[in-house]
This record gives sequence, structure tokens and C-alpha cells, in this order.
Amino acid sequence: MSDTKERLERWRAVQAWLTWQQHQVARTIAALEAALAEEQSRLPLPPPPDWKAEAIRTPGSPQVLRVHLGACRMGKGKPIGREQARRMLAEGVEPCPYCGPDTALGMPG
Repeated sequence: MSDTKERLERWRAVQAWLTWQQHQVARTIAALEAALAEEQSRLPLPPPPDWKAEAIRTPGSPQVLRVHLGACRMGKGKPIGREQARRMLAEGVEPCPYCGPDTALGMPG
């Protein structure tokens, strides 16, 4: 057998071994990702915020549309504090008609 042919066969053997190693690594990564996903699915969800502000994007800046209780499912929004919710409602931001944040804050509707 020629030296070139022998070297080629050795490199093909190395390539086959590296391919096998890549498959082993991919399987191990997949198993670890599945285990991590399982662990994370058992973690409790964080509690909802007390209040949230639903907004839309406008050319200048976000415009707040409504204030919601944190657990309200009628609108998605950014978490805000109690005083910020009171201030927004006092400035004329609409309260959610479903969860009634103004009532929860003791503000006139």
C-alpha cells in the first residue's frame, strides 16, 4: 500500500471517530437540555405584580392605555407600584373595566 493511501485511511478513521464523538456530544447536550427543562418546569411561577400598566408604542414614546391589577388577564403590561398606579389613574389613564384597579385603590370611579 502506498504511503499516501495509508495516510488517507488513517485520516478517514480519525474523521469517523470525530463524527462519532460529535454525535455523543449532541446526545449528551440534548439529554442535559431536557433535564434542565424538566427542572425548570417544576419551579413555581413568580407571583404577579400588584399593578401593571398596559401601553402601546407611539412614534414619540409608549402611551399608557389602562391600569390593571397585576393578576388581570385582560391586558399585558409593565409592572408598576401602587403609587404609580394611583398617579396614572389620577392623571386620567383609564382603569381596566374588568379588574377595577381604581376600586382596589379606593379611588372614585
